[in-house]
Amino acid sequence: MLLTIKDIARISGCAVSTVSRALNDHPDVNPETKERICRIVKEYNYCPNRNAKFLKQSSGKNVLLIAKGNVNLFFTPILEQIQSSAGKKGLSVTVSYISENDNEITEAFRLCEEMKPIGIIFLGGNVCIFQRDFSKLTIPCVLCTAYAGKLGFENLSSVSVNDFQGGKAAAAKLCELGHRRIGILSGDNKSAGPFCERFSGICNALSEYGINEAERFTEICEFSFRSAYEKAYKLILEHSDLTAVIAMSDIIAIGAVRAFCDMKLKIPDDISVIGFDGLELADFYTPRITTFHQPVEKLADISVKMLVEMIENNDEASHILLDAEYVSGETTKERGIL
Repeated sequence: MLLTIKDIARISGCAVSTVSRALNDHPDVNPETKERICRIVKEYNYCPNRNAKFLKQSSGKNVLLIAKGNVNLFFTPILEQIQSSAGKKGLSVTVSYISENDNEITEAFRLCEEMKPIGIIFLGGNVCIFQRDFSKLTIPCVLCTAYAGKLGFENLSSVSVNDFQGGKAAAAKLCELGHRRIGILSGDNKSAGPFCERFSGICNALSEYGINEAERFTEICEFSFRSAYEKAYKLILEHSDLTAVIAMSDIIAIGAVRAFCDMKLKIPDDISVIGFDGLELADFYTPRITTFHQPVEKLADISVKMLVEMIENNDEASHILLDAEYVSGETTKERGIL
C-alpha cells in the first residue's frame, strides 16, 4: 500500500499543509519540524506523487473523460457538470466518446500514450472489462455511475447511486401499489454493472413480496427508445396479464410507454411504468414518467474531487454510494391485488 501525504502528516503530528511545505523546502517551516518529517519520509520510503507536482505547476493540467454510450442522454448533464467542476479546479478536460460495445480501457490506454493526461474519469463503464483490463492503467482514475469497490484497484475510485437499493425500492413501490404481475425491461445485465445491481435489487424486493418469477417476465433491450419500444411490445404480447413494468432507465421507460400507448393500453389505468435516472426529458414527457432521480451534480462534483485528491495527495482509492430519490409521476397507479 502506497503511503500518502496524509499518512506522513498523521505520523509526524503535523498538518498536511506543513508536510507539503517541508517536502518542498519552504523556509517558513520550523527546522526541527522539517527534520522530523524528513526522517519519517526516509524511514517509510515515501515517494512524493509526481502527478501532484504536475497538477500544481504544469500549464497543461489535462484530464481525460471517457463517456461510454453515444446516445446516453443521462450522461450529458453529468459531463457538463464535470467540465464545470474541473474548470474551477484549474483543470482542462478532453472528452472521448465511445460506443457501448467499445473497450473503455483499451481506448484509455491508447489516449494516455498520445496525450499523457494526469488522470481519467470514466463516465459509465463495463465492470467486467475493468476487472480484466484495468491493471494496464497506472494513473489516478475515477469511475462515475458504476461501483468499483469490489475490484480492489489502488488507483481506481468510484461514485454511483446505490443501484441495488434503487432497484429494490422501485419494485417495492409497485408492490405497495398492489401490483403482482410485474415485467422488467432491462439492459444487458452482464455488461453494465448498474443494470445488474438494479436487477438484483428488483428480484430481492419481489421475492420479499412472494413473487419469484422475475426472470420469466424480463426482456433484455438496448439502451435506446427503439429497442425499448420493440421489447415492451413483445413483453405485453407474450404476457398480456402484466399490470406494471419496471424499466432500468428513463430512456427505456419512455420507449415502453410509447409502445403501450400504440397498443391502446391506458397509462397508468391498464399498466403502470416506473423508470430510473430522473432525466429532464422524463419530466416533460406526456405522461410524466415516475422515476428514481440520480443526483447529477453530486456525481460529477464528487468525481472531480476524488480525482484531484488522488493526484494531489496520493489518496487511496475510495468508493461512494449515493441515494436515488423517488419522483412521483403520471405513469404509476394503485391497483387491487389480483
